Amino acid sequence: MSVVLAACGDNTATTAPAATTAPAAATTAAATTAAAATTAAAATTAAATTAAATTAAATTPAATTPAATTAAASSTTPPPTTVISTGEGCASGATKITWYIGLGAGADADVIPKEQAWADKYNKSQTEACVIMQVVHNPESYDTLKAQLAAGQGPDIVGPVGKAGRASFQGAWTDIAPLAQAAGVDLSKYDPALLDFTKDEGTLVGIPFALFPSFIYYNKDLFDEAKLPYPPHKVGEKYDGKDWNLDTFTALAQELTVDKSGNAATDANFDAKNITQFGFFDGPTDARGVAVLFGGGLPYDPADQKTAKIPDNWRQAWTWYYNSIWKLHISPNNDYQQSDLLAKGNEFKSGHVAMQASHTWYTCCFDIAKQNWDIAVMPTINGKITAKLHGDTFAILKSSKNQKVAFDVLSKMVVDKDLYQIYGGMPANQADRAEFFTTLNSRLGNNKVDWSVAEEMLKYPDLPNHESWLPNIIKANDAFNKFRTLMDQTPDLNINSEIDKLQSQLDALFKAAS
Repeated sequence: MSVVLAACGDNTATTAPAATTAPAAATTAAATTAAAATTAAAATTAAATTAAATTAAATTPAATTPAATTAAASSTTPPPTTVISTGEGCASGATKITWYIGLGAGADADVIPKEQAWADKYNKSQTEACVIMQVVHNPESYDTLKAQLAAGQGPDIVGPVGKAGRASFQGAWTDIAPLAQAAGVDLSKYDPALLDFTKDEGTLVGIPFALFPSFIYYNKDLFDEAKLPYPPHKVGEKYDGKDWNLDTFTALAQELTVDKSGNAATDANFDAKNITQFGFFDGPTDARGVAVLFGGGLPYDPADQKTAKIPDNWRQAWTWYYNSIWKLHISPNNDYQQSDLLAKGNEFKSGHVAMQASHTWYTCCFDIAKQNWDIAVMPTINGKITAKLHGDTFAILKSSKNQKVAFDVLSKMVVDKDLYQIYGGMPANQADRAEFFTTLNSRLGNNKVDWSVAEEMLKYPDLPNHESWLPNIIKANDAFNKFRTLMDQTPDLNINSEIDKLQSQLDALFKAAS
């Protein structure tokens, strides 16, 4: 396949300040200069590569991103990569289907040849479609696609793309349910919860493809040192005779938080200014990601999308999280997060965090063969379990003039093992998961990770999802990023008052939306 290739983009890692015992001065969240709603998409797709953490970092405050993988554009960064394939191997007369890559994973230099190889293989395998790849580096890919759509020259298929990426083009996606029915594609083999997750505002815009469930990563060495049982691996299991709920989880995190003298956070002599080990960290994620620990939701009135309304469960979640930092001291504040102790923002990798809530893609970001770890189910909170979910699919634009042929291509993409391997997500198709986990296990060294936990957590996605569309989405996501930073770095807040301020800010942003 011949291609047109422009200069490759580049990034330089940022550095973080050393920890202090006093909160840092207010700083701007990392995503304030980027379109948070758009760069978030990459975080959901980039498993098992260092690039994953780079893109994941774009949606989190500076205080929560792995320093080794947090990227800021260099002042000497050359233009982004653009790749356009010519459709090698296409049959004469085949319908040209443009596959647009860049709203999520797929634009990295080492991935593009694999995508090209897949397109060549597919083009040679049939005579109906001629797949033409177009790759534009994120975040320039958003403006490029908007310009194409405005000019009436949009592509047919976009992907892999997650909720955050699709949210920036609300209303532009085809409802694929009738296309699937016409093509005889049986969607009943997919978990209804995953089909609901793949809907945007009630419209099924894709078929579940690459999934990134979340759960609790835990450091077995720290549990062993404290002589504590490991957390539950199955829903309904008790922990040391107690229900695995928020109270039990919080108490466990306190026991696993230790100061320089070896005192746990439950001890009277505990020194909160000299903590050497933390019980829990949530991230990398933004304030919406923190909120859905207590259940999914939307920050507006469902009957009036321009009226902001913070859900009660989000208030509870943020209150608990804020207290976990400044009262219970089980979660690190901004200064600890950015310290050498916590690997300058890669908390679990540091070996000084006992439990961290994150997704399967986080296996990219620490030494999964060297560190002694496993995974556990999320605790029950307010009577339910919520495991926030990232996931990618391929979507068809309404503007495509080749809907039927585009769907035929899409239906092959979402079940193709080669594409699963390229993007690293857990297959939505259960039949393909054994091979996926076998490949992942080959990288674990002597670790034996219970991947049934990840599969179990797929049953409890955050619905509505924390990356769902918002009015004035770029500025709204920026506000959520800044709010997490505020919680992470500022003691003595009246947190409920700050939530009210956030709601007022969001209300103004929503009402200003076009």
